[in-house]
Amino acid sequence: MNYRNLLYRIVVLCLVIAVSALLGCGETIEIDRASFSGRVVDEAGNPVAGLGLVIIPCDVDDDTVTAVYDAETNDTGHFSITGIYPGKSLFMLVPEYPGPEGLLLEPEHQLLSFKIGASAYYPKALSPDPCTQDTFFIPPGAQIGSVEVIVRLRMWIRARVVLADGTPLVNKEVSLNIRAFDLQGSSVVGGIQGSVQTDVQGYFVQYVDRNEAIGYRVSVEYKWLCATSEIFVLGVGERRENLILKLT
Repeated sequence: MNYRNLLYRIVVLCLVIAVSALLGCGETIEIDRASFSGRVVDEAGNPVAGLGLVIIPCDVDDDTVTAVYDAETNDTGHFSITGIYPGKSLFMLVPEYPGPEGLLLEPEHQLLSFKIGASAYYPKALSPDPCTQDTFFIPPGAQIGSVEVIVRLRMWIRARVVLADGTPLVNKEVSLNIRAFDLQGSSVVGGIQGSVQTDVQGYFVQYVDRNEAIGYRVSVEYKWLCATSEIFVLGVGERRENLILKLT
């Protein structure tokens, strides 16, 4: 056996041993986890505290891997998420969180953008399969820091349902119909239908996130009673507070 053949066999043997160690022994290959940290501010640059954030890996097929990584911003708006499985990922606000009496509440803010270095991302409304859009890539072992996150208070209509004598309709489920109109009030451009629960003071909140000024008309029904508001306009980022809906 000449020297060249001996060297070739040694190389092949080393490759076989290495592959066996990785695949043949039934051991799980350890993936270098990543981290993601930064600060959340509003459009005016003010820190937003107490905001829940999540990262959802989209390339995880192993049920033993945690599918969601979350954090909450502190008083200065800073957050840190560690132990993240690398790959294509989705970054978003916590979609729901527990409120009083076991009710699930929606976040009061919407995510406008987040910036990683020179790359900016502008998430859209989530589809039934959010990992098909608005994703970004996290390399193995990456320590992604100084992420700039901008949020905005969501648009809402906060209304109080009262009886004809002014008594609040408390802790009741009412049917809701909100129609959205163009600014001339002549064409319907959208709407929301469903049911809402009034609170202990007769109020309910309905979010109406839009990227343009829209007119709204709100109607509610409870048993044989109903109430309808006049059309009012909300600009982008505005809220309607204390709308009174008197059942007749």
